[in-house]
Amino acid sequence: MSDSLPTLSLRTPPRYGRRAVLSALAALVLVGISFCVDFAASNQVGYTDLPAKWTLYLAGVALYYAAICLFLWFRQRRRVDARTTKKDSE
Repeated sequence: MSDSLPTLSLRTPPRYGRRAVLSALAALVLVGISFCVDFAASNQVGYTDLPAKWTLYLAGVALYYAAICLFLWFRQRRRVDARTTKKDSE
């Protein structure tokens, strides 16, 4: 009986696919912002590329989170597919 899933739950199901897409879009936006910040900073007197590096770092973090969500989404889909094929064969 412990293998069965609870029918009622207060937790909403995780939506890893949507999270992965939104995080990847956020990474693309942050990369664009990084290029804009770098271009704007290059026109200043005391030029430093530190803000552009930080936005690229945040883009990398967002892309890493997208990869984790994508992995969890594929793993969750494999579990669901395995359960449905097991029930269909019985």
